[in-house]
Amino acid sequence: MKEKIKKINWMRDLPVVSMQKLSRLDWIISLLILAFLFVTFFEGDIIVTGNRSFLYYRGFFQDFYKASYEQSQGFYANYLPSTFLAFAIWNLPLYLLGRVPGFILQDALLNLMWYKLLPVILYFVTAHLIYKIGMLIGFGEEKSKICKFAFLICPIAVYSQFIFSQYDIFMVFFMVLGLYYYVKGGLFRFALFLGIAATFKYQALAYFAVLLVLKEKKFRKLALYALVGIAPVLLEIIPNMGSPYFYRCVLGFHALSFVDNGFEFGYISGISLILGMGAFLMVWAYIKKPVLLDELVAWALYFATGVSFTIFAFSRWNPQWFLVMIPFLVLSIFRNRNGKMFVLVTNIFVVALYIFSVNQWSGIADQTMMKSGIFKFLIGERSFATSMADVYGYSNLVNLGTCIFVILLVFFVFNHPKYQTVRKTEVPDHMMNYLRVTFLAGAAAFLIPAGICLASAVKGEVIFADNTQVEAAECETVNITDTASVRQVFTADGDAIESIKVRFGMHNRINDATMSIRILDHETQEVVYEREMPTRGLVKEESMYRVIDEDIPVTKEREYVLELQGSDGADNCVATYYFETEDETVELAQIDGVKKPVQIVMEIRGVDSQG
Repeated sequence: MKEKIKKINWMRDLPVVSMQKLSRLDWIISLLILAFLFVTFFEGDIIVTGNRSFLYYRGFFQDFYKASYEQSQGFYANYLPSTFLAFAIWNLPLYLLGRVPGFILQDALLNLMWYKLLPVILYFVTAHLIYKIGMLIGFGEEKSKICKFAFLICPIAVYSQFIFSQYDIFMVFFMVLGLYYYVKGGLFRFALFLGIAATFKYQALAYFAVLLVLKEKKFRKLALYALVGIAPVLLEIIPNMGSPYFYRCVLGFHALSFVDNGFEFGYISGISLILGMGAFLMVWAYIKKPVLLDELVAWALYFATGVSFTIFAFSRWNPQWFLVMIPFLVLSIFRNRNGKMFVLVTNIFVVALYIFSVNQWSGIADQTMMKSGIFKFLIGERSFATSMADVYGYSNLVNLGTCIFVILLVFFVFNHPKYQTVRKTEVPDHMMNYLRVTFLAGAAAFLIPAGICLASAVKGEVIFADNTQVEAAECETVNITDTASVRQVFTADGDAIESIKVRFGMHNRINDATMSIRILDHETQEVVYEREMPTRGLVKEESMYRVIDEDIPVTKEREYVLELQGSDGADNCVATYYFETEDETVELAQIDGVKKPVQIVMEIRGVDSQG
């Protein structure tokens, strides 16, 4: 009885504050930050999936996928039934309270928080399973608790679960439960739980295959466990095979479409790196014959990290998927002599992931996720004039992807058993400080840019015009000289202009002249702003430069003209870029006094204080 009471009051055994040990303050600060993230960010998938699950309460069981297709007017439900059934069971209280969503994208905050709570609960249960695994593999009480904490606050996992608000944890939970029995020697339960995990996301099958052949070598037993592992997936597919909607929505959603298209080797084209690497890992795992438990754990974590590398290095991934590699990574960190290096590298990884995601999935994986959280009432119908991609100011996806690839390779290569420590129960010096800094820095790296975007929206900042996505190669240029002006009409979508940027070219020279900048009322031709701008400071080709130096009061929904006029001839002037447009709804430009179906490449930002 005393032991049970001690387990219930486990936090009382922790020091209030400690630099070297896990403390109550660590838990309090971490839980507060996670709670804030929980209520602030929601990505659209959980909204759609949670809302769809109510179709079961309307009696759509055999024809769920048809009903889902019709409800969303052609937007497919791509998961096997287990995901929707899990949410349907969880959403019973909402159904009984009459909180049934009226349409597929309805984002009632109470419903969304309830949807999100289910995967978050599983996230904490998964962390406790990691603690149990730590105890099984000899970490001891203190180190196992820190390992549990490390999983909970790992920035990659936090991003997937609390910011991106996804339910990959359904798969991860069953995978970690299977891993627990794998370490205990229960291969049947391992196979069963990995099979259940695969009904949520198919990646679980890759980990299952490699870990299975590492431990079991007899073909008859391999076939038996393989059947156990695939059975849950087949049990969900077979009853729905007669539905063309299921076939199109689930089986037609080819997981391999995310896999690389292969490369040429000699006379052979289309060699798949992911399949080749996966097969190599399976053969390597099969010929390995670990005898002791510690040896099995060392190689299991190594091969699991190899599977993670294979999946994410050679396929087109979504950012929330990285959660699947975190249990193996965290356990590896606490067995590795270079564990603290892994923790630090995690920060580089997650920042690269943030910047990659906000650029690659603009409007989905960025500040937009705040529009369904607690700040939705503050934001209202305002749009985000400033994006997180703007705040980060870096958009080279090739370099970011390379960074992510290299770190995944580092995790794999340096997790080899030869780098693992024999001091199982020893917590590396200052490890808690490394974990704290990584968590706080990871949270701040997303929250600060998101906060800047939120402040911009609340202030009422809006974009009057922005066509800067047009590449310079698609444009023509016109010189801005003393005899040739450029005029561009635009509409004020607010009551003040804060910034006007125009793309300029310098003819690969320094142009020591001035440029007259004027803003005129289009109807009255009254000048509302003017300045003389030296062109000597314009030195970078094909770049955007700000052309006003103060805020300009304007009248909302009134048309204005931006006029650019040079002070010298063609041999000492800059040029502006323009492109042809067939869109009759946009304002056109005047080049040399002639109105043409073109637009200057520019960005105009302002404030709508009444918005």
